[in-house]
Amino acid sequence: MEKTDKPCAAYGAGEMLENIKDLKGRYQFLHSLVDEVSDPIVVIGTDFKVKFANKAARAFSAEFVWHDGAEPYCHNLIYNSKCQCSTLGRPCPLIEVVETNKSVVVEHDIELSGGESCSIEVHASPLWDVNGCFLGIVESLRDITERKAYARILEDGHNELERQVANRTRDLLRSNDILKNEIVGRQRIEKILRSERDKFQIMVEAMGQGVHIINDKYIIEYQNEVLRHLFGDKIGHTCYDVYKNRTEPCEVCKMHKAIETGMIQQNEESLRDGRMYLQSYAPFKDIDGDKKCLIVLSDITEQKAYQAETMLTGQLASIGELAAGVAHEINNPINGIINFSQILLDDSTDAASSEIMQRIIAEGERVATIVSNLLAFARQGNGGEESCHEVDVRQVMNDSIALLHHQYKKDGIVFSVSGPVDLPTVWVNPQQLQQVFVNLLSNSRYALNKKFPNRHPEKRLEVTFGEAEVGNRNFVRVRVTDFGCGIPAEILDSVRNPFFSTKEPGEGTGLGLSISDGIIKELKGSLRIKSELGSYTTVVIDIPRFDRGKGSAK
Repeated sequence: MEKTDKPCAAYGAGEMLENIKDLKGRYQFLHSLVDEVSDPIVVIGTDFKVKFANKAARAFSAEFVWHDGAEPYCHNLIYNSKCQCSTLGRPCPLIEVVETNKSVVVEHDIELSGGESCSIEVHASPLWDVNGCFLGIVESLRDITERKAYARILEDGHNELERQVANRTRDLLRSNDILKNEIVGRQRIEKILRSERDKFQIMVEAMGQGVHIINDKYIIEYQNEVLRHLFGDKIGHTCYDVYKNRTEPCEVCKMHKAIETGMIQQNEESLRDGRMYLQSYAPFKDIDGDKKCLIVLSDITEQKAYQAETMLTGQLASIGELAAGVAHEINNPINGIINFSQILLDDSTDAASSEIMQRIIAEGERVATIVSNLLAFARQGNGGEESCHEVDVRQVMNDSIALLHHQYKKDGIVFSVSGPVDLPTVWVNPQQLQQVFVNLLSNSRYALNKKFPNRHPEKRLEVTFGEAEVGNRNFVRVRVTDFGCGIPAEILDSVRNPFFSTKEPGEGTGLGLSISDGIIKELKGSLRIKSELGSYTTVVIDIPRFDRGKGSAK
């Protein structure tokens, strides 16, 4: 059916009112859902007047007071302005949709009443009736001020993560104005309802977010393709089984709280696939009168990882400043102790006193070495190519072991380092490589202490160096093997996911292996994990060897 941009003729008021009431009764749950969406959604007619606005849209302007039945101009409601956008040099979504006959996305900078400004992203789509008549547009507004600010922060501080910053923008539920369409007879109404249901399903699929509808018995009644791909066909299963692999409901159920309070509930949680999701629970009453809940799952794993890395960068910067000051305060007296001890040693004629002075000098130099290693570890670079240089992998591992040597000795961990001494060098950021090694050594310490709480002859940690050729490329290989508790086979593929941790709550962030894996991949290397539950865990790291003649990794 050919579409036209001319508005359709109106039918009789009585007939239209009866049809609208019928539609409202049959689509109450969809109307309630759209009204509870946190982003403003409006329907704008060809006369630039707002025909429908959800709760968020009606409260969008602090200066404008919405009156039921009113049809304000769109620029009056959204921008609190008496002039159309086009007269002020701003792009007008309605005009652009009419000219292009397709959906458009525009950004506007709005000055708030307090003098502050914010950036708004407007998604505008054409709205047609069943006869192909152009009725106007559907707009959804999203405040992207924080997103743009966060993108600028990431761009300034993490150039290597720029390709991941551009998160996909997700369309929310587009409102439709089917309640105001012409309706002739029940058969035609049902046809329109079926058509709108199909559109709603397509809209949900296009959002890229997982959607479930669950009844008050925890049974999944609907799932979209996103969740079908993620969990399989789970209609008829319970949500606690699908999400958490549990046999009974969760102790704190957000779904039931949403149904009981009638308010949208949100929760951030890691599900059985090891990824972090923002869960939004929107209650509604179905056409049969039963109370149900629509659950929207948004994968925020990367977003949370970016936030955590940003915080980690700030913490490391603070640690670096603190370590520099502490190193200065410690090095001065340590140098004094070493120098005075050397003077006493030079003047001493007593063998016992000389031995004591030598021990004091040796211990003082050990303290100075520990402080130097701590300062080097805390002084993290920006991770870019400019911070990389030729590095001896074995020396970086020795520095990492020195940081944990005292803890190993206290825990009774027996460690050994083997392999050739004259290994090829690699082209890396030494601080980042040390961060990887320290994380692996700390994980091994945790696994050994969990299996052997006390001293034991099998409480062993082995570090082995070597070379390897993979796919006609030469690598320096590092193996870190602990004979601790091991990792269950069913979660071995998940341990590198952000926020996935086998440690007790409060003992790990779940980011160590994820960050380490990312660092090694940036070096065009690989990190592999082999483990047997209750027996051992081996982490194999391959880093491209440095070709001094070419000035790059071979």
